[in-house]
Order: sequence, then C-alpha cells, then structure tokens
Amino acid sequence: MDRDRVLVQDDQQTSVPTGSPDAHRAPDPYDGRQTRPPLRAAAAEVAARGRLLRQVAVLHARRLGRPSWTGYRGRGSPPGWRTAKTTLAAVLAYELARRLLGSQDPLLAPLTALLVAQLTIVQTVKSGIERVGSVVAGVLVAVLLSRVVGPTWWGLGVVIFASLVVGQLLHLGEQQLEVPISAMLVLAVTGQTQTAAQTRVLETLIGAVTGVAVALLRPPVYVQPAGDAIGNLADDMTRLLEAMGEELTDGWSSEQAHGWVRRTRELDGPLRAAATALARGEDSLRLNPRRRRVLEGTSSLRAALAALEHSAVQVRGICRDLADLAERIEERGQTEPEVLVALGRLLVELGGGVAAFGQLVAPDVAGPPREAVPLHIALEIARTHRDVLAELMLVDARTAPELWHIQGSLLANVDRLLREIDVERGPDARRVRHR
Repeated sequence: MDRDRVLVQDDQQTSVPTGSPDAHRAPDPYDGRQTRPPLRAAAAEVAARGRLLRQVAVLHARRLGRPSWTGYRGRGSPPGWRTAKTTLAAVLAYELARRLLGSQDPLLAPLTALLVAQLTIVQTVKSGIERVGSVVAGVLVAVLLSRVVGPTWWGLGVVIFASLVVGQLLHLGEQQLEVPISAMLVLAVTGQTQTAAQTRVLETLIGAVTGVAVALLRPPVYVQPAGDAIGNLADDMTRLLEAMGEELTDGWSSEQAHGWVRRTRELDGPLRAAATALARGEDSLRLNPRRRRVLEGTSSLRAALAALEHSAVQVRGICRDLADLAERIEERGQTEPEVLVALGRLLVELGGGVAAFGQLVAPDVAGPPREAVPLHIALEIARTHRDVLAELMLVDARTAPELWHIQGSLLANVDRLLREIDVERGPDARRVRHR
C-alpha cells in the first residue's frame, strides 16, 4: 500500500497518493475549473495594504513636493534677458570700436557681437573664435592674392575658390562662408587693402570679445528643462503601463498585446527629447560660473535617464511576453480571471513605481534632494503584487514547457524593471541623489 504525501497548496492540505501521476503535476493557472479562495483573500489583503501605502506616499509627496526658493535655478534665462544682453553687447561693441579705432561707423563690431551670441557660454566662445578665425583667414587670402589678381571676374573666382578651400581646411563650421565674404570685401577696396584688412580684423575682434564678455553676465543654465523632459518620459512610460493594466483587466487578445508592443516604440521620441535636453543642459554648464549650484543635479539626471532607458527596454520585453502569453492562452482556449486581474494590477503598480521615480528626480533639479520614501513604498507594493502573480502562475515545466518559459521571462523582466528604478539596488538609479 502506497504511503500518502500531504501537499500544502494555497493554505489547504490535500492528500495525494505518491504513486499518482497528479502528485508531480503543478496546477494549471489557466484552467478555469480551479479556484483559489485563499489566494483571493491574499490578493484582497494586498490591495487594501497597497491603498494604505499609496495614501502614505501621497502625503509624503505633498509635503516634500512644495516648491523651494531655489526653484528658479536651472530654467534658463528670464523672459527678455537674452534680448537685453544681445542689445547691450552690440551697443558696447559699437562704442568701443568707435573710441578705440577712431572709426566713424564701425558697424562690423556690433554685427559680430550679434552673430556670436548663442544660448550657452561655450557655444558663444566657439562662435566667436570661429568668426574671428574666418575673418582673419579671409583677410589674409585677400591680402596675398591682391598682389596677383585685381577686381576682375577671374580674379574674383580665384579668391572665392581659395577662400572656400581655406575655410574647409580650418573646419570653421557655420562661419566657413565668412572667409570668402571677408576676402571679397577687402579685395573690393582698391588701393586701401592693408587699411581695410586691419580695420575689419580689429572690428571683428572687438565685437567677438564684447559678445563673449556680455555672455558672462548671469549666464543661463538649462538643467531644469532636462529634468522636465525626463519627467515627461517617466509619465509616458507610466501611462503606457497603466493603460496596459486597465485593458488587461477588462480582457485581452494577442492582437491587443501586439498593439502594446507597437506602442512601446512611441517611447523612442520622448527618449530622444530627454537625451537632447540633457545634452543641452550639460553644455550650458561648461565654462559657466554658476555650474556648482546644479552640477550634482545634472549628474543625477544623467543617471536617471540611463535607468529609464533600461526600463524602457524592460517594458518592451514585458509587452512581447504578454503577446506570447496571449497567443498561448488562445491556443489552450482557457483562461482564469484571477490571473488577468493580478497581472493587470501588477502593471498598474509598475506604472506607479516609474511615476514615483520620475517625481524623485525631475521636479526640482536645482533644489535639495528629495526623499525616496514614496518610491520605496511604490516598489514595495509592486513587488508584493509580483509575488501574488507568481503564485497564481505556477505551472509545471514538464507538462507546459512553453508556458513555463513565457511566464519565467515575464517575471524576470518585471524584476529587472523594479531593480532599474530602485535607488538602493539599481546600477544607475543608485547614483540618483535622494534622501
């Protein structure tokens, strides 16, 4: 007589003969004939606990999300400030050139000051150097060739060709055309080539130096726009996960799941926008005396963007797993509402975790670090729902190997996503500043 082995399944003890083939078979979570009252109670308890923890998170977010007095930092220039600085640079350049050079109308100096003005200091310096270099190169070409060629059609062609070649060799960028322009203007002054060349170089130099000097007056810092872009990326990812969870709870199909896969490609746009905004913000800190105030926040944004990029990959993986799972369920013709509800709730809570991560890094880059309590609560809720789903999705690898692989991949992607946005365990998220 075979001895009986007692299996504890879902808090119920069932006597199963050890020699029976059912002794080694895990329950099929997609068999609608099976019910799990204890797991229903566990899921209800998790939901109630989740609601309580979410209320605590909201209170923390309200208390910690108040705007600080440093909120104006990192958002660029005040309205009209760049216009006023550009005007001031042009006027100063004109007056300096008139007084230093004794010229009556030194319009090239204010023109240069206008043209070199850029959004950031490093761009302004680069533009000034390129413009001075192009003018000097054009003047030298004109001075050298003026002894050989005159103001004729073939002479003009030789000067333009030589100027363009010099501009390409010097890698002058957008100022490359200034080389032939300067050469032609100097060449056109017959008999006064030396004087015209000297005046053009000096006026250009005065305008460029004045433009760079005025750019140092309260230079803008474009770090907060990068934080806003990263926050928008987190919001888009949150909306996608929450929409998937709500649609999954109402019922799903393989066609709907493949639609989610296509929707994940829409995250590429916000990802590129966030990367561009962050690169611009980092560029605005170069040579900027105000960089110390927001340098730590910029490093935190770079780490947060890397974490969200990896999270987007995991979201795509989850969507592909859901598409495979939907096809498998349609082939079996069986489903269990409890699994779909648990899976839908998990996706919604994953969206809540991504939203909490975005709120941690994005709202006030220049202000003090924000407390990570809401994120910890959101991750704890999501991990609890993940454990409940894992219990509901128990399947024997020997009887359903394809389903076992799909479910394992789905849970693995969920774990990676939770790890990527965890400031304690994530390889990039741990570099995000927090309290």
